[in-house]
Amino acid sequence: MFNITEISLADTARLYEYKKKNNYYEITFDIKGFDYGWLLASRSWKSGEKVLDVGGAYSPFPNFLTNHFGCESWVVDDFGIGVDDKFWQRHRSPQEHIAEHKETRYVLERLGDPSTSSLPQNFFDVVHSASVMEHVPFNITPDVWQHMLKLLKPGGELIHAIDIPFPSNGGLKKMIQAMIFDSLPWIFTDSFKLAHYMATPKSYVRVATKALGIKNPGKMEALNVWKMVLNPEILCEPVSFGWNRIEKDGMMDYHFTRVGSLLLHFKNE
Repeated sequence: MFNITEISLADTARLYEYKKKNNYYEITFDIKGFDYGWLLASRSWKSGEKVLDVGGAYSPFPNFLTNHFGCESWVVDDFGIGVDDKFWQRHRSPQEHIAEHKETRYVLERLGDPSTSSLPQNFFDVVHSASVMEHVPFNITPDVWQHMLKLLKPGGELIHAIDIPFPSNGGLKKMIQAMIFDSLPWIFTDSFKLAHYMATPKSYVRVATKALGIKNPGKMEALNVWKMVLNPEILCEPVSFGWNRIEKDGMMDYHFTRVGSLLLHFKNE
């Protein structure tokens, strides 16, 4: 049975706190910077713990957990190789990166089907990710959460920071739709809710907790879409990130989309 340790949204106060206190890992003033600071502060990392980074790819974080805390770090990510997706390879060589970081074990596959996965079940103390789960196709999102559950040992933790778009990106009409979706979820079919799992923070939480067998995730006032949109303390990805996607990734959409971070921390009791 899972206990909910935290369900919240990233905020500027904690980001400043992470930046001020963390002098051993670079904390940047964006979503990823917050996510890494939050992951570090979310628990006491211990030597020998088996830790799996989902979608870690070129991230320095799993290598840091090994070198700084003595964790046994694993990364599960196919670097886009399995679908021949050059975007996720980021114009870099996965093979060279893996060869340069022998302290971390890389498994070149994707989650979602335990029967074809080489990852050991009931093995990991922590399964975590930063800005990854939002890229999982909606139709297999429950399968990925259930797969992660199988990978955890008793007492293990799932800690995930998920990029979540502000419902206000679509204007007042979308905000009203988001309020209806959050307030009256029972009037929608399961297939509709799954297809719109990123519509609001609450809608994603419902999909994830249902996949984990959590029947009542409790009150989620902090995820209220109006509070998310109107509270200036809720962290928003800076406009420089939009330019980075244009310059680095070749994306030509000049429309800036506000994005926050949904924080989910569950413990398998």
